[in-house]
Amino acid sequence: MKTPIVAAIRCSLILLVPALAYGGSAQWDLNPISGDWNTADNWTPMTVPDGPGDVATFDLSNTTYVSISANTEINTINFTSAATNPYTITSPGLTLTLSGVGITNNSAIAQNFVAAFAGGYEGEILFTNTSTAGDATIFNEAGSTSFFNSSTAGSATIWTDFGFVYFFDNSTAGSAFIGVTDGSWLQFGDSSTAGNASIASTGFIGFSEFSSSDSATVSSGGDTLFYGSSTGGTVQIELMFTSLGYGGILDISAHNTPGISIGSIEGDEDTFVVLGANNLTVGSSSLSTTFSGVIEDGGLGGSLTKIGRGTLALTGTNTYVGNTSVDSGVLQVDGSITSDTFINRLGTLAGNGTVNGNVTNHRAARVSPGDGLGSPGALTITRNYEQMPGGTLVIQIGGANVGEFSVLDVQENANLNGYLAPVLVNGFVPEIGQSFTFMNYEAFTGFFSHITNQPFDHGRKRWLLAYNATSAVLFVVRNGR
Repeated sequence: MKTPIVAAIRCSLILLVPALAYGGSAQWDLNPISGDWNTADNWTPMTVPDGPGDVATFDLSNTTYVSISANTEINTINFTSAATNPYTITSPGLTLTLSGVGITNNSAIAQNFVAAFAGGYEGEILFTNTSTAGDATIFNEAGSTSFFNSSTAGSATIWTDFGFVYFFDNSTAGSAFIGVTDGSWLQFGDSSTAGNASIASTGFIGFSEFSSSDSATVSSGGDTLFYGSSTGGTVQIELMFTSLGYGGILDISAHNTPGISIGSIEGDEDTFVVLGANNLTVGSSSLSTTFSGVIEDGGLGGSLTKIGRGTLALTGTNTYVGNTSVDSGVLQVDGSITSDTFINRLGTLAGNGTVNGNVTNHRAARVSPGDGLGSPGALTITRNYEQMPGGTLVIQIGGANVGEFSVLDVQENANLNGYLAPVLVNGFVPEIGQSFTFMNYEAFTGFFSHITNQPFDHGRKRWLLAYNATSAVLFVVRNGR
């Protein structure tokens, strides 16, 4: 037979079990006595969520500005569907660590976090283990946000003003947006990645050790640096000239040899790519872009390789002195390069600019003066041009006047072989007797082995090729003569 005392004790124990299981997890009150995270009276039950297994839940409340007053660690910060007023949770000169799930937001609005400088100390928000920033909006006000282990920035929006964003270990920026202002730094180290993030910066972006920019999109009016053994993946980099009065810089000069590969590069005038002695391989994303700035190497022999299906148009005065290789896609030189240039299988050299060096057109490669089909132009080579067996010179002909048909201007020797491909564009059909001086040179050796499209205009006309001492000319004659 149970005595009343024993029964009472057992009932008390039953009531205590849920509270003990709940640990330090708690829900922020509807009417807390203050905005201090670390005051137990602000939570139900009356305990401060501060432990690696704790969950802090935020529902509807009349106080949504919350600030930690001591270094705090939490497993999960959960915003319920009833959290219809946006919260701002601040770490002022202290450290808020999310070490479990991270931030989950089931409300329909953005929830805000701030790492602020206060009391002479930098505020920090740390994500560790496999935690996520979710879709939070994070502001670094002279503070920092860091990701460790295998944590992720998720789809968060992160702004940093005179602050820092760090990625360490195997963490990733996920699909976040990261804004970096002048005087701020975004750093990827260890084996971290930029994931699919969108990054806008007028400050500094660094990729070191074995980190990767992966498939991120970077718009920078500041410095973007690759060093160590970092990799570029298919990152899309746009360099901008900003209202601050300076242009963006992509610097790979401190990277380990031989260099890096990136998805694409584009840029305004007064932007720079600094190679040092390294090679920059561009085009793995197969996008078509225009770079109007300067690619330079300080005379150290830096080089450029074009890959992918897209077109890279260079419209600036580029000064790197190492080789240029066009392995696939189109390199369109509308400004100038100071480089011996090799067009390899599936590659095309085009443009209206100047190559200050030798050009070699290999088998199954093409040289095509002008800016794409329908835009004939004149391409200048200041040294020698060599076209190998199987190489092709494409000449667009859209009229009989200067500028309406393509011209390859070789200022030294032309060593010829392979194919000549006249291509009629813009609806133009030349008359019998018209001629087109499509190539100039100081001297030549060899001959084109074949003219493609030789009969044209329904077989009524054909091309006749003549080699003069310093030029090559296409004549239109009646077919059959």
